[in-house]
Amino acid sequence: MDENNFEIIKRSLGNVIYTQKTQEMATIRKLKYSLLVKWINITLVGLVFLFLFLQIFNPNEKNFLYAGIVVTVLEVLFLIFQLSFNPEKEAIDHKNTANKLWLMREKHLNLLTDIKNEKLSTKSIAEKRDALSQDLAHIYENAPQTNSNDYNKANKALNGNEKPRADDDEMDNFLPDNLK
Repeated sequence: MDENNFEIIKRSLGNVIYTQKTQEMATIRKLKYSLLVKWINITLVGLVFLFLFLQIFNPNEKNFLYAGIVVTVLEVLFLIFQLSFNPEKEAIDHKNTANKLWLMREKHLNLLTDIKNEKLSTKSIAEKRDALSQDLAHIYENAPQTNSNDYNKANKALNGNEKPRADDDEMDNFLPDNLK
């Protein structure tokens, strides 16, 4: 068995797993944010209609008119904000990246299995390893940005309250029993 390539690919698999989980956490964050934006929009539109009806039925009361104008301006500004930032599309981008990383995770596991079963030559292993690295580089290049909160949640989901160690024991936790 090619121990050196096995270890390199195992480490790469650990990175893929962390990145995939981080992208999944970013998806959840963006979906929550998108839901909040929708509820704010519904609330503002509801207030616009409320003040419109109050003004119709109380034409002498100018406070409803002024409040309606303020809420309408807020709604227009919020709509401009929504056009500038699209958290729903960002959530989809994070999800698509996580899905691509899941495929890379499976390819890593398959290559590790082939190495362990000694089905490939050293040259073939190196070629497949390099191809995986190129594919990963392309995915990472086009991946949407995450933040430290996403990473911390991913770490907690993968390791509980332990800090990431990136040692053999932690990497072995990500492997099926037959590859440990």
